[in-house]
Amino acid sequence: MESGKIDPEIIRFAILGFSSIAALTDLLWGKIYNIFIAAMILSGMGVIYWLGGVPQVIQGFLGFGLALLLYGWMFAKDIMGGGDVKFLMALGIWGGPRYIFEVALLAVLIGGVFAVLMLLFKGRLRSFVQRIYYSAVTLVAKELKFEVPHLDRKMTLPFGVPLALAAVLTAFVSPLGGLFR
Repeated sequence: MESGKIDPEIIRFAILGFSSIAALTDLLWGKIYNIFIAAMILSGMGVIYWLGGVPQVIQGFLGFGLALLLYGWMFAKDIMGGGDVKFLMALGIWGGPRYIFEVALLAVLIGGVFAVLMLLFKGRLRSFVQRIYYSAVTLVAKELKFEVPHLDRKMTLPFGVPLALAAVLTAFVSPLGGLFR
């Protein structure tokens, strides 16, 4: 969100509202709905055009594209759900590429912390670390065939929650120090 070009308060509170809804639906129903994403994108295009004109719309589309580039491959590899990727893309319309880069990085960090805490509380952290270690050993040892660590699909994390938290934190306090502004 480029200061001086648009009123950042409108954008911040829109991000807060949209992020709250996305986190809630991901927690309750395990998905972020396409109709919600479409509304977020369309309203974002209208608001950023109204506030910043064509240059801000270009920034929005750059943020949209960067989000697809950063997280789209994870959907293609079945690491992340499509709703999470589309939510980041919609945030890109509202915040632009610098904002999205910071949100994407912070969301992975927050998601990692959530995942470690979840594994710890479920008593599975040790076995997870062992699987990762064994996989790393098979990667570097020439005499062993590489083995991908098997993930327990029952231990999935609704990534919309850390993504929404990262979006709000970046919009309001920029915890990474505005590295990408």
